[in-house]
Order: sequence, then C-alpha cells, then structure tokens
Amino acid sequence: MRVTVLLASQHRFVAAPPVLAELDEARRALAPSGIEVRAVLLGATPGVADGPRATAAALGLALTVVEQETTSSLDTSASLAESLLAGFRTALADDAEVIVSLDADGQHDPRQIPTLVRSHLARGSGLTIGSRWARGGSSPGTGIVRNLLSRAGNAVVKLFTGARGVSDSTTSFRVYSPGVVEVLLGEQLPHETYGLFSAMVAVVQAHGFAVDEVPITFRPRYSGAGEVAGADLREFVRNLWPIRRRVQEVRREMRGDQAVWAQRNPRLRAQAATGESVFGATEELAQLADADRFITWIAEEMHPHLGPRVLEVGAGVGAIASKLAAAGHQVLAIEPAANVYPELARRTQGLPGLQTRAVTSQQLLASGTDTGFDSVVYVSVLEHIRDDAAELRTAAQLVRPGGTVALFVPAMPSLYGSLDYKSGHYRRYDRDLLAAVIASAGLETVDLRYMEVAGVVPYFVMYRLLDVSTLRAGSSKLFDAVIVPVSRLIQRRVGSPAFGKNLLAVARRPLD
Repeated sequence: MRVTVLLASQHRFVAAPPVLAELDEARRALAPSGIEVRAVLLGATPGVADGPRATAAALGLALTVVEQETTSSLDTSASLAESLLAGFRTALADDAEVIVSLDADGQHDPRQIPTLVRSHLARGSGLTIGSRWARGGSSPGTGIVRNLLSRAGNAVVKLFTGARGVSDSTTSFRVYSPGVVEVLLGEQLPHETYGLFSAMVAVVQAHGFAVDEVPITFRPRYSGAGEVAGADLREFVRNLWPIRRRVQEVRREMRGDQAVWAQRNPRLRAQAATGESVFGATEELAQLADADRFITWIAEEMHPHLGPRVLEVGAGVGAIASKLAAAGHQVLAIEPAANVYPELARRTQGLPGLQTRAVTSQQLLASGTDTGFDSVVYVSVLEHIRDDAAELRTAAQLVRPGGTVALFVPAMPSLYGSLDYKSGHYRRYDRDLLAAVIASAGLETVDLRYMEVAGVVPYFVMYRLLDVSTLRAGSSKLFDAVIVPVSRLIQRRVGSPAFGKNLLAVARRPLD
C-alpha cells in the first residue's frame, strides 16, 4: 500500500529538515505493515527545494517536488490552497491509496501519521482529521487567543454548514481516501486556507463519506507561530454562505442516487448492491410477499385507479399481480431477474387472468407485441432503477393515452439504511422528488400521498441505527400483524398523512 504525504509551508520550508526526519521515522514504523511512504513538497521554488531534496536523499525518503510556477514566496493562503490541490492531483497520478496532508513548518508531528493512517483504514473513513480538540488531543504552547479563535471557528463552521462530529475543522493534518480527493478536485472550493479546510469537512460529509477524528498534539511551529491575519478571518466568514449553499446542493444531488452515498458509508458498503439481472434480497422479497395485509392494502389503494388491462413491471414473485388478477384485472406480470422469475412462474401458474414474461419493460416495448395497456404498475421497483425518469417514459409508451401509471415506492430519504442498500435501492423518495420524476416523464400526477406512518420509527431504528442486514421472518410477521393495521387506522382518521415510510402515486398519460 502506498501513502503519499503532502507537505505545505507558509515559511519557505525552513523547518523541512526536522519535519522530514520525523516523517522518515513514520515511514520506518509503517514499513513492517507493507505500507510505503512517499513525500511531496508543495509549491517550493527550485532554490528552496534543494535543501529538502538533500535531506530526503540522506534519509532514503522518496521525495517529489511540485514547484511553483512563479518565483514569489509561498506566504499567501491562496497559493497554499492551490498547492494542496496540485498535490492531490500528483498523489492520484502516483496511484496513492492513502493521502496525508500536513503543515511542514512543524505544527504537525509526522510521527503521528501511523496512528492516523491505521485508524483511517480500520474505520473505513473517507477523511480522518488529526484533531487537537478531540478527547486526548492537546495544543501546548499555543496562545489562548489562537485557541479561542480555533474553537469559535469550528463552532461557526458547524452552525453554518451542518458539519457533524468534528471538533477541529480548520486544521490541515488530515488523511484522505482517493475517492474523497477525486470529489474535492471536482468541487469549487475556497482558496483561502481556513475556508478550504472547513469546506472540505462539510462537503465530504454531504457526499456521504465518513469523517472521523484522531487526537494529536498540535505544536508551535519550528519557524515561529504566525498570527491569524484579519484578512484571513474576513475571507473565512465570506466563504461560509457559499459553502452552505454548496452543501445543500450536494445533499439534494445525493437524494437522487443514495446508493452512491451508501457505497461511501463504511457501515453499509460491506453489503453488496444488486445488479440489474440478479436481485440480491430474495429472502426479504419472499418475506414481504407473504405479508398478506400489506400486499392487500397496496392492491386496494391502487385498484380504483386501474383499468381492465394491467402491466406490472418488476412483479417479483407475483404477490401484487395475484391480488390484481383476483380483483378482475387482466394482468401481464414481467420480471427480468433470473433468480426471481422461476418463482414468479411457479406461484402464478394456472391463475386466471394472469400471464408472466421474463423481460424488461424496454424489451417488451421493443417487441411491439404488448402495448396499449390501460394501466402500468410499479410496486417497490422504481427505486431499483438508476434512471427512473427513463423508465417512466417507457411506461408512458406502454400505456394508452388517458391510461394510468401507479407507483409504490419507499419514502423519506432520511430512512435510507442497510436494507435499502442490500436490496439495491438507488434512492428513497419524498413527494417533491417523485412528483418531479413523474413530470419529467411527461405524465400528470393524479394522486400522491404517504402511506405507512407507523412503520417510520421501527424502520429507522432497525435499518439506520442498528444496521440490521436482513428482514427476519419474525419482524415481517410483526410488521404485517401490527404496524400495517395501525397505519391503516391512522390514515382512516387523518386522511393523507404528512409523512410515511412509503409513497403511493398515480399518474396519467395525457390524452394528446
């Protein structure tokens, strides 16, 4: 494994010899674990780089120099931030598997890198911060004013950006995964140092990566501690609102593809996401198919909106299709998953008014043999499809003008958890997101409401807090026997609830 350490200085690398000597100690400490350490000097002019090169050569430490394009000194925050981003690109080009940034003027002790790297790898973190303010950390020799500014700045960052669980958001002593670095290089980050590092925390968390802290000892610089300039503080404050807006934008983007967020979450990514042709949560599918009260409720809610001839896309093992056929509809149930279709065919064999086919909706449309359905039904399917709007455009072509498309999807993005990820869900919906997808497919929303109020808290506890990886038979029976009847009772009393674990929508293809 390769660790690339990025060294930045605001004082022309005058402290480079002792810092490189400490980094060499870290290199030798990690070597028995099969970890190779390389260093990158950021933003040094050719003359300034000669001394660090000679020191590294004497130590046997691999050192690359990313030189400044100009001959000016590196005393501005803007050039420090720009140099760090250049260092990120160098590390990725060098196939670094772990990237570390630290202050090369002596504030950060490179000998603490092994502890940070090992914690980073053990936790599966996207970003690990060496924090002076975490329990066990310290900042000896730093003035009280500077300490107060650091703590106040961290509190302001958390308040404005929504960064969570971080006590030292402005420090540059950090460990990054390559995925985090790629995301950061694609962002428009502030070029002021404190704003840059503060923005990183909030943006990285918004993209779904875990941000953790490890306590460190924060030292006075070898070259003398500089005061925080008033211009730096003013620029830091000006950057807070743009950072806040960008964090909100990223969170909205993640709503549409929560599977990407889940893949970055160390608690969830150990569970395999499913592919298109093989469904990964077959046990859960069977459990829910046997939840008769739940299936009956969905079918009864959809039935008044459906015409005589119904297509069910992603029919699973046929639970909904069987209910709709029993209600008098002529149903074609299609299921493309190779490990699910045989069970669909077995369970529905001989049922009047019900046919099955192992095809996708696109394949069915391309065949030209079955179109002009009165209604198309999706029950717990749309969340499995990355381009959900394209899927609904296909449905709009399969249904006749004036026909309906009925949707049942998981709701409340805040509930996205272990079972969603295992099942291959790209997202959970809210009203606005589902309405937007329906509209983008050229369909008109007829009805859109939440269902299953009573299931919200149990689902959050089981699959967000506890990360339970499967739907057990006992849980499914309890859900069907208690939660479903309670939810139906609540909705009979309150009508359309303000929230719920699922959303039911009915859309119509315009007559023209």
